[in-house]
Amino acid sequence: TVFQSEIGEDRIHTHTSLPHPKLYLDQSKCMMTDSLAELPPPKSCTSFVTDEDLQPQERADTSLLLRHRAPAPVTAASHHRLESDRIRTDTAAHVRHAVPVDDQDGDDDDDEPGSCWWLWLQRRRQLVTKQACKEYWKQIMPCQQCYKYSLTTFRKDVVAGVTVAVMAIPLSMSYARLAGLPAYYGLYATLLPPVVYPMFASSRQLAVGTAALVSLLVSSSLPPILQDEGLTDVTSPEYIARYAQLAYQCAFLVGLINITMGLLRLGFITQFLSRALVSGFCSGAAVIIAVSQIKYIFGYNVPSSSRLQTLIKGLIDGISQFNWKTFLMGSLSVIILVSIKVASQKFPKLSWIRPVGPFLVSILAIILVVTLDLDTRGIPVVGDIPKGLPSVTITLWTTPFSNRLWVPVISMVIVGFVQSISIAKRLAYKHGYEIDSSQELIALGMANLVGGAFQSYPVTGALGQSAANDDTGAQTGLASVVTGAVVLIVLLFLTPVFENIPMAVLAATVISFVLGMFDYQEAIYLYKVHQFDFLVWLVTFVGTLFAGVEYGLAIAVGASLVIVIYESAYPHTAVLGRLPGTSLYRNVKQYPNAERYDGLVIVRLDGPLFFANAQNIRDKVRKYKQAAMDELSERNGGQVKYIIMDLSPVTHIDTTALHVLDDMYTIQKNLGVQMCYCNPGISVMQRLVKSGIVDKVGRDHIFPAVIDAVHWCLDDMDKSGADLEMPHEGDEEVTLNGEPSVEEDPLPKAEK
Repeated sequence: TVFQSEIGEDRIHTHTSLPHPKLYLDQSKCMMTDSLAELPPPKSCTSFVTDEDLQPQERADTSLLLRHRAPAPVTAASHHRLESDRIRTDTAAHVRHAVPVDDQDGDDDDDEPGSCWWLWLQRRRQLVTKQACKEYWKQIMPCQQCYKYSLTTFRKDVVAGVTVAVMAIPLSMSYARLAGLPAYYGLYATLLPPVVYPMFASSRQLAVGTAALVSLLVSSSLPPILQDEGLTDVTSPEYIARYAQLAYQCAFLVGLINITMGLLRLGFITQFLSRALVSGFCSGAAVIIAVSQIKYIFGYNVPSSSRLQTLIKGLIDGISQFNWKTFLMGSLSVIILVSIKVASQKFPKLSWIRPVGPFLVSILAIILVVTLDLDTRGIPVVGDIPKGLPSVTITLWTTPFSNRLWVPVISMVIVGFVQSISIAKRLAYKHGYEIDSSQELIALGMANLVGGAFQSYPVTGALGQSAANDDTGAQTGLASVVTGAVVLIVLLFLTPVFENIPMAVLAATVISFVLGMFDYQEAIYLYKVHQFDFLVWLVTFVGTLFAGVEYGLAIAVGASLVIVIYESAYPHTAVLGRLPGTSLYRNVKQYPNAERYDGLVIVRLDGPLFFANAQNIRDKVRKYKQAAMDELSERNGGQVKYIIMDLSPVTHIDTTALHVLDDMYTIQKNLGVQMCYCNPGISVMQRLVKSGIVDKVGRDHIFPAVIDAVHWCLDDMDKSGADLEMPHEGDEEVTLNGEPSVEEDPLPKAEK
C-alpha cells in the first residue's frame, strides 16, 4: 500500500505471464509475443494459436483466460473448498515432466566450494595469475585508476575541498571537545585522514573526518578506564596525556580491525543492522550529544556521561552557576545556524551558505571576542592551539595498553563503518557508480592507522562534510586532499585566530548538526507501515538514551541477531489454492477466492530448511493437515489423503531437515497420507537423492509444478475410488460417496 500510488495497481501482477499474448508454437519451444507479424513462421512451425482460438480448458491451462489483480492482504482465509475440474499443465495431451537430477555438484555458484574441495582448490590456483594480481592491486588502490580528469574537474574539486575545509575547521574542533580532547585535536584528525582515505577508497565524494557518534563513544568509554588507573583529576597533565594516549590507541585499533575485516571481505556484516535499528540508535545518540553540549551554553561544568538521566541531573545540580552571557551567545549561535540550514533547504539559491554557516558564525564570534574582550568578561574560549604539525605518536600505540579498550573500539568500528557505508552508498547511487564495502573498510582502516600515528583520534565518514562535498561539485577524492591542505595551512599560520572561538559557539555548532540526526520522520514512517519495526526503533532509542551509547549499540546488535534468528527459525509458510480459471496456486490468505481440494493440503515453504526451523516446519505442516481434517469433519467427514509441499522457494537444505522430511514421510505414510514434493532446486534435489528420500518417496511423487502434483493426486483419487464431486454454488452439502443430497443438482456424475 505504501508504493501502490507510485507504481500503479496495473503493474502489480499475480504471475509473470502477459495479460493477452499470442502464442507461437514451435516443435522445440513455446514463445510469447504481442504481434504475429513480429515472428515469421519458420519451416518447423506447426500452427499459430491466438487467444481466441484456444478452447476454454486450454485457455485456463495457459493462464490466459483471466487477469487476476493482486489483492490486499486479508486477516482470515476462505473456508470454502471446491473440487474443481481437472486442469492440464500443457495445451497438448497429458504430459508428465520429470524433475532432472544432475550427477554433478548441485551448487549453483561455481565460485563456492562444492563437495569436491580439491577441484575447487585447483580452480582457485588457476585464478592466481599475474594479471589477476594486477587487477587485485588496482582494486586495493583505486586511486591508480585514471579518471577522465580535466581542468574543469580540477576546479570543482578545489572549490569543494576548500568549502569542506571551511566547514570542517570549526566543526572538527567542536567534535574534539565532545570527545573530551582539546579542540586542536580535531584539526589533527582533519589533516592526514582525508588525504589517505581517497588513495584506497572506492567512493569519490565521501569526506572523512571527525563525527559526533564516534566522538561520543570516545568520551563515554575512556574516563572509566582512567578511573580504574587512579586518574580522577581531569585538569591534571597526567590525566590529559593519558587520555590522549588512549585516543591514539583507539585510532590504531580501529584502523587495524577495519583493515583486517576488509582483507577478509567482511563488508557484508552491515546488512545485519536494519534501518530501524540504525535510525533508533542514531536518534538516541543525537539526544545524548545535544544534552551533553548544553553545559557549554549554560556556562558551567557537568560531569561527562552517556546516560540522559545523569546529564539532566548534572545540569539541574549546577543550575546555580548559570552564566547568562554564554547562554545568550550560545542560543543566538544555535538560532543562526538552524536558520541558515532551514533557509538553504527552502530556497535553493541559498544552498551555498549552508556549508560555510559554521565558519561565518565562528568568524563573527571571534571578531566579537577580540573587539569586546569577551574572554575576560566571563565567556570561555578555546585557548592555546599549538602552531605547527602534530607530533609522531606511533610509539605510544602499545605502551601501556589497556585491554578494556577492545569493547569501545569494536563499538567505534561498527558505528563508524555503518555511518560511512550508508553515506557512501547514497552518494554512489546519486552519481551512478558502485562502491565496494570491503574496500571501504580498508580505506577507513588506513585513514585511522595513519591518523593515529600523528595525534588523531578515530575518524569516519562525516555526514555534513560529505553532503557539502557533494553539493559543491566534488568529482574525485582530490577534493579531500585539498581539504587536508587547507587544514595544514591553518595549523602552520592561522592557529592564533582560532584560539578566540568561544566554547558556546562550538557547542552550538554541534547541537545544530546533531538535530538532523534525530530521525523522527523515520519513526512515523515505521509506525504507519510496520509496527514491529517501530517497536525495534523505540527499544533501541530508549535503550540508547537511558542505558548509554555502548549499551544502546549492544541492544541494537542484539536485537538484530534476535530478528535474524527469529526469521530463520520461523520462516513464512502458506497453504495454497488455485486461482479460478487459471493453473496458478497462491496463498489462500491473500486470495480468499482461491479453490482448495478435499483430501489435499498444498503447503509452500518460503525459506531454506535447516536445523533451526526444521521442527517448526514439521509442526506447521501437521497443523495445516489437522485444520483441513477438522474442516472436513465439520461438513461431511473425510480424511486428508495427500500433502503436497512446494519446495521452489527452498534454496538450501541440511541434514537435520533431511531427517525431518524422512520422519514426516514415514509418519504420514503410516497414517495413509502420501507426501509429494514440487519443484525442488538443483542443490535441494541433489541432497534429496543422496539422502535416499527420493527413492523412499518415489520419483513419481516429485513434480516440477504444483499443478502436476494436483493432477496426479486427483487421478489417484479416481483410481482408488475416493473421487469427490465438485459442488455448485447453490449446493448446501455434498456427500463423499458420490450420491447427491436433497439440495444437490441430480446431474450424472460423468457430466459433472
